[in-house]
Amino acid sequence: MKKLIIALAVLIAVLFFGAPYYSGKVAETETIKLVDKINQSSAEYGLTEILSYDRGIRSTSARYKYTPPISFADLANETGDIEFSCDSDHGITGIDYSCALEGESTYSKFVADHLDGNDPISVFGSISMFGDITQSVSLDQVEGIEVDDAILNLPEALVSITTDANASEFHMSGNSDAFEMEGNGEKLSVGEMTLEVDFARVVGSLFTGDMLMKIEHFTSKGALGETSVKGLSVLSNASDQGDTLSSKVLFSADQVSSPGSPFESIKDIDVGVDFKGLDKQSVIEYQAFTERLQQDSLAALSNPNEPQTDPMQMAQLMPILEGMLKRGLEINASLSAEVNNKPNKVALDIKLLDSLTIEQLSLFMTKPDDALKKVSLLFDASFNKGLVDSQPMAAALIAGSPLIAAGNDNYAIDLELGQKIELNGNAMSFAELQTLVLASLPF
Repeated sequence: MKKLIIALAVLIAVLFFGAPYYSGKVAETETIKLVDKINQSSAEYGLTEILSYDRGIRSTSARYKYTPPISFADLANETGDIEFSCDSDHGITGIDYSCALEGESTYSKFVADHLDGNDPISVFGSISMFGDITQSVSLDQVEGIEVDDAILNLPEALVSITTDANASEFHMSGNSDAFEMEGNGEKLSVGEMTLEVDFARVVGSLFTGDMLMKIEHFTSKGALGETSVKGLSVLSNASDQGDTLSSKVLFSADQVSSPGSPFESIKDIDVGVDFKGLDKQSVIEYQAFTERLQQDSLAALSNPNEPQTDPMQMAQLMPILEGMLKRGLEINASLSAEVNNKPNKVALDIKLLDSLTIEQLSLFMTKPDDALKKVSLLFDASFNKGLVDSQPMAAALIAGSPLIAAGNDNYAIDLELGQKIELNGNAMSFAELQTLVLASLPF
């Protein structure tokens, strides 16, 4: 029994003294790794420098300097380098830390001048001995801030980001209470907001995963009237299928209203875009190209001695875009809404039946029959008849078009282009369709 008691005492001592030391050591290693990884992309994310790192057995104090990237040149010019310190307490399974700005800055001056020196922002988080890092930013509620003849009420808000040891997986969650801003005859009201993000890194800054943002309501009042949006949400998803990627975005709103406008009420709004079969390597090359182009453009703007961006650089984009035009690529777009309590919808589906080159795109003008062997297009639209007839411009474009079929309750078009051509159930040649299109033009 005595030996068991001694063993238990030793175990407790190791946990009490050894584990905090070890967790602090792991946290230091992971911090250095994370800073190095961020600095590898300093042109995009800025540069972080560890000014000091004093690690003890049960606590650590560190100081950092952050230099914004070129893309935030205005911020860098206003604030210069941003210095901050972080204090942490070591636990058995990791550390908990909190950070604060140091020295004079534009933000510290704002806090002193407008908030009586009470900083409403808190930065804190944790680093586990397994390498997971959680970073959180909270905002305290502040009312009646006067800025440039406007009154701003800040909401209580919290955003947290968790990454794994390799910074390959990210989870973000955020929420904000309602807030208002008023000034110069304008008033903006925003309801509660939530954000959920789960991303996994494919390569570089290319990620797959899900994102969902919701805003309870959004109302703007001013000289031009009032516009209100209720139940706004944005949903996105990107997935990796090996050699290809899929990506979709859906914007939704329960209701949009603007009293006095021709469309006083728009309900059940859904706007979606969906890509399937995107060549992954081409997407990676396109992303790398646009990042280089942005960096070169910003460097030229910030330094007059730098040569302007080479126009021939855009020629490098053509083979990248051509790489995306591979067999199986699908693009789907849709829009549906009730306008003044009357349903309307539009849907477009495009699929490549065979790969296309940039040169072959001219076939759609010179040899459309050959081009349509490589692509399938479906277009379906339906507009409420009473709604269209009540709008003179819409009625002139839609009601009189030979492309449109008029029913008892709606105007509709159902078009299929590809190896066969059908318009509203009637088969025809491309030349016949082209004649109808030209006849429907308003000029």
